Amino acid sequence: MDNQIIWQPQALYQQGYDFGILLSSEFAEKMFNSELSKEEYKRIQELPKELMNFKNPAPYIFHKDTFFLRQINLNAGDGKWLSLDDACGGAKPNFDKPIKYSTHNFDYRASSSDVITLMGLFDL
Repeated sequence: MDNQIIWQPQALYQQGYDFGILLSSEFAEKMFNSELSKEEYKRIQELPKELMNFKNPAPYIFHKDTFFLRQINLNAGDGKWLSLDDACGGAKPNFDKPIKYSTHNFDYRASSSDVITLMGLFDL
């Protein structure tokens, strides 16, 4: 995976603030097959607060006890998030193509700051 693009945003220049992210299927499959300990989970949830002054205490939702990301919540209770386009209903995703994530409620309820924050959280 040296010198490969791991993730890329999509559809940033459209009306409203909805956008998507494509995640490398190779990277995603490695994360799906990697076990996430309770200590690692706690540390990952703390990083946004330390590095970004982010207020939500637990923005990341993972697939079971793996590093595979299912959703990022922008702020607790505001209804804005980025989530896996999950046609498989929580089962193993299809790793034959890039994994797609899309925003929710990023129309008139979001701002450009929300977009930047969510992309920062995804990158982190």
